[in-house]
Amino acid sequence: MHKFPLWVGVVLAALSVSAADAAEDDAFEFFREEAKVYTASRREESAWRAPVAVDVVTAEEIRAYGYASLADLLRFRAGLDVYDARSADGSRAIVSARGFTRDFVAEMQVLIDGRSVYSPFLGGVYWASLPVQMQDIERVEIVRGPNAALYGSNAALGVINIITRKPGRRPAGSLSASGGNRSAAASEAAEAGSPRGGLRVSHSYEEATGNPAPNGVGNANDFLHSNKLNLRASLSPDEATELEFLGGGSWQTLGVPGYAVDTRSSHAHDFLQLRAARDLDSAGSIEAVISRSEFRLSEDRFLSRPVDMRVYQYDAEALHRLEWAGGRASSVAGGSWRLSGIYSDQLFTGRPAQQNRVVRGFVHQSLHLTDRLTAAAGFSLEDSRVGGLQPAWQAAALFSPREDQTFRLSYARAPTMPPLFNKYGDFLLGATRFVGNEDLPPQHLSSWEAGWTCRALDGALKSDVTLYYLEIRDRIFSYVQSAGPPRVTAYDNRNRASARGVELSEEYAFSAGRAVFANYTFERIQDDKGPTDTFATDLRRGTPSHKLNVGGRALLARGFAGTVVLGYKDAYDANSSNRGTRRPVPRSFRLDSRVSWTPRPGWELFLAGMDLLQPYRVESADGTASPRRFEGGVSARFGL
Repeated sequence: MHKFPLWVGVVLAALSVSAADAAEDDAFEFFREEAKVYTASRREESAWRAPVAVDVVTAEEIRAYGYASLADLLRFRAGLDVYDARSADGSRAIVSARGFTRDFVAEMQVLIDGRSVYSPFLGGVYWASLPVQMQDIERVEIVRGPNAALYGSNAALGVINIITRKPGRRPAGSLSASGGNRSAAASEAAEAGSPRGGLRVSHSYEEATGNPAPNGVGNANDFLHSNKLNLRASLSPDEATELEFLGGGSWQTLGVPGYAVDTRSSHAHDFLQLRAARDLDSAGSIEAVISRSEFRLSEDRFLSRPVDMRVYQYDAEALHRLEWAGGRASSVAGGSWRLSGIYSDQLFTGRPAQQNRVVRGFVHQSLHLTDRLTAAAGFSLEDSRVGGLQPAWQAAALFSPREDQTFRLSYARAPTMPPLFNKYGDFLLGATRFVGNEDLPPQHLSSWEAGWTCRALDGALKSDVTLYYLEIRDRIFSYVQSAGPPRVTAYDNRNRASARGVELSEEYAFSAGRAVFANYTFERIQDDKGPTDTFATDLRRGTPSHKLNVGGRALLARGFAGTVVLGYKDAYDANSSNRGTRRPVPRSFRLDSRVSWTPRPGWELFLAGMDLLQPYRVESADGTASPRRFEGGVSARFGL
């Protein structure tokens, strides 16, 4: 039985007992203004009037809570499932929306500045290897639920859009360094600009030691050495035109725990992106983006044999935004082209080069029928090598009985394309041969939602409630095709799964620097076939039924500030879709806390503790533990 520490309640109470200082009035008014989001409809709109369930994490929150990774940033959000798990190819986190958690979540799209970083290999995202740094993030927009009509297949469970900072108009820079019982990190950034454009360059380094081994003796093969570099340049030839160049890379060497040998993996991820946008006055605006990215993975010993893989992707997209009918109607229409491919002699024996070409057109329309009633709908048609011609659509009705409340009803249909390995793979691993199924059709998801949002007390109190039911048809699973030797494992999708849930979220700000929040998530998964696949993956038990998070932040006296977050998860099973293991995880609490001191503007010293209630937790199917962590450090922001 877990006991709730009394001092945690005292800290939470202290965060709520302070009046706003006069000096914070302007900043508090900024907080009261409703956050604008782009991802929900591919145009700027108020978050609480969006046609889908959407959440926003701002740069202010990232600094206040001291999030050190994207997984930490997403961990305490309503409707998200985040686990410190390890896959066989070195991915270091699992992130999913509304359940269906496993090593590779193929139904959720992840973007960085609108550019997809979803892996076409097995699906999912290599979170630690993404070429984006925490210091560069301006905000993260989280759409829970289908948005495939705007972002294409593989956006059936949700979309996470990581939006980075643009260069400022004045010279500025930052430095930071931190260290603790498990890791050390440092970062630098510099930027300069003018009303016509600017340049920002940033770099970060991280080194983490191995986590405790499953048997508690020594450390597991779980180290990480990471370098990341990013550049963003902008140019505005005139007031109506904006040109941008983004580029960067991420390079990691990391251990892959869970095997008899000390398997070492190398990840290298680089990208280039060009964007051009122009306002057309009464004709709206147009935008065009082209990008290329490449991800290279190399493991020296994957069960005694090396594995190399190169994944590349080329994207081009153009869209047009238009407001008409006196501002009562908004339209977004566009088209995109993508070429993604993989080259691996080991994973695609005899056919090492595999590609997928995707061509897509989409349109999204919102219409204010009355001052209180708004209708929104989107539709896309996508043609690809792996899935053929596939439609996706979504529709929503929003009713605002009062200026500070909105009710939402929505329905969506979304496909999920099979990953390339599930279609064309051929890999001999030990005594088992994995083969793809070229006849696999896409998965199809249907989703019904009802939501309510409220902004009370002049915007200081924010409330959100969402109820949903979703169903996945043709869900992919693996099965033993022949007993061998070698045993042959193939893929099929004669399965149906469903989920239903409730997401509740509350946030109250006493002032710009003092706020408390609470969110609760209920999720229940049904799976017709249960744990019948080769890896005994049980989606019904793979997601905690109940999750609760409470926390807050406060500016204290003499430059001190503090944050605290307490999270609870029900018991669940940690599944691995490529290790063939499943591990029960008991219900647990997690407590993170941070105290900082700002001796002068721009300077900060901090101490932080993560997972303070237990010496370590196990969330990975291979038994690798995540220990209690302590960190301290210093950061400085200044003009050059």
